[in-house]
Amino acid sequence: MKTIIPIIDIFAGPGGLGEGFSQLQDDKLKFKIALSVEMNEHAHKTLELRAFYRQFDKAPNEYFGYLNGDVNREALFAAYPVQAAAAKNEAWHHEITEAGIQDIIDRAQQSLKEFASKECVMIGGPPCQAYSTAGRSRMKSKNKDFEKDPRHFLYRHYLRMVAKLSPAVFVMENVKGLKSATIDGQLMFPKIMDELSRPGEIVKELDGLRRAPSRAEYHIYSLVKVESPGKDLAGGAVKPLTPSDYVIRAEDYGIPQRRHRIILLGVRKDIDPNLAERLVKVTGVVTTADVLDGLPAVRSGITAYDDTTWQDWVAAMQEGLHGGEFDHVDPKTLKRIKQVIKAQKVSLDRGAEKYTAPVGKTRALHQWYRNDCSRLNKVLNHAPKMHMLSDIWRYLFCTCFAEVHQRTPKLSDFPDNLLPKHGNVDADNKKIAKFIDRFKVQISTRAATTVMSHISKDGHYYIHSDPMQCRAWTVREAARIQTFPDNYYFEGGKTAAYHQVGNAVPPRLAWQIAKVVAEYMKAIPT
Repeated sequence: MKTIIPIIDIFAGPGGLGEGFSQLQDDKLKFKIALSVEMNEHAHKTLELRAFYRQFDKAPNEYFGYLNGDVNREALFAAYPVQAAAAKNEAWHHEITEAGIQDIIDRAQQSLKEFASKECVMIGGPPCQAYSTAGRSRMKSKNKDFEKDPRHFLYRHYLRMVAKLSPAVFVMENVKGLKSATIDGQLMFPKIMDELSRPGEIVKELDGLRRAPSRAEYHIYSLVKVESPGKDLAGGAVKPLTPSDYVIRAEDYGIPQRRHRIILLGVRKDIDPNLAERLVKVTGVVTTADVLDGLPAVRSGITAYDDTTWQDWVAAMQEGLHGGEFDHVDPKTLKRIKQVIKAQKVSLDRGAEKYTAPVGKTRALHQWYRNDCSRLNKVLNHAPKMHMLSDIWRYLFCTCFAEVHQRTPKLSDFPDNLLPKHGNVDADNKKIAKFIDRFKVQISTRAATTVMSHISKDGHYYIHSDPMQCRAWTVREAARIQTFPDNYYFEGGKTAAYHQVGNAVPPRLAWQIAKVVAEYMKAIPT
């Protein structure tokens, strides 16, 4: 019998961290979500549906009927009331606040009572707008009381739960901007590290308690460094870690994305401190093409049209060419644009297509994405966005330029008549305007840039590399870059789904972190 280790997942988003932990297959133990907490309505519905799916050794046909659009959610849950009730108990739609933190602690403690294990693991990533570099810049310009913004201290909700639950291990994720974030001139990173190492004492001070909620203390490790208190593995003195040493570069671990995040590994001090388990880097880079090429080609709609037929699409491309939109494009790019327009003979759908090819170059990668997908009649969340006709022409230029020059164009590469209609961009300042790379083609032979929630607002940073499609990524393509399995369905429509995907931790990275955590859990004396 495997030991089942319960997971408490707060600030869960659509469940990227939890999915990775849930997928771990180990000979001695497995992880199971006891409670996931998320305030966003759509992300919570996504969490709840995935919790329902995990109640079964083999998901019923009705589940895939829901994904295929043949069964509604209410009917699905009504058909399996026991599993639906378990899913609703696991995924909690709730906002985490300082005033209500005890309610969440109580709910977590109640959930943990259902497990035989006396130990648990906590995971989660407190919202990070206050620590991201871009977020700090925006907030400071709009808010004179930026230093007092309560979002700086959302990590203390996490801290309070660690203090009360005393998990054996915790994993906390945040943006790398945390390295340099300051409040009242004090760097936040060392402050957070100190508080997480002795959570009980900190909560005692914060809440004016007579005694600490727990006496548990933690070593805070980097997942990419091997170190132990006092000595390294060679017996020499340990060089003090810097904040940069806690940054995980996702592309180093087989994730097709240059996503760099701080991830802290907290291990309770009574657990063997000499374990040297850390993430293991992979050889080579998993590229955008490795994970997107198996998806069917689709085309966007045009916002000025009530309904965009294939004939409308082809005519729009030809209109751009004959109407002078591509005048003054460099000769090599213009030649490729003409080739693409001439080659548009195979009608592309607007979504709901079936798979066309396997995923990636390896069996392991294919199985990760396509496991348990045989009953799907379509690719989930694969309907493309609508785009303005002028943006479609820009995308055609950008993708052809990227093919020819093997880089995404900057605004200085744009012909003047294709420049975006923004007040701060014109022919005279296009070399020095802000955001000169605001149109970014994701080059197929490289790992993608970071998928962020901003993809929900526009797709200019996530232009598909195929010039025949002239569009931003679909939700499913963004989800593949984030390494969500193909049967992972995002609720709430395209905008909500993009936002969820952009805010998530890549599940395949979380799965690798879970393997590290499992070794610490197995080191606990039984």
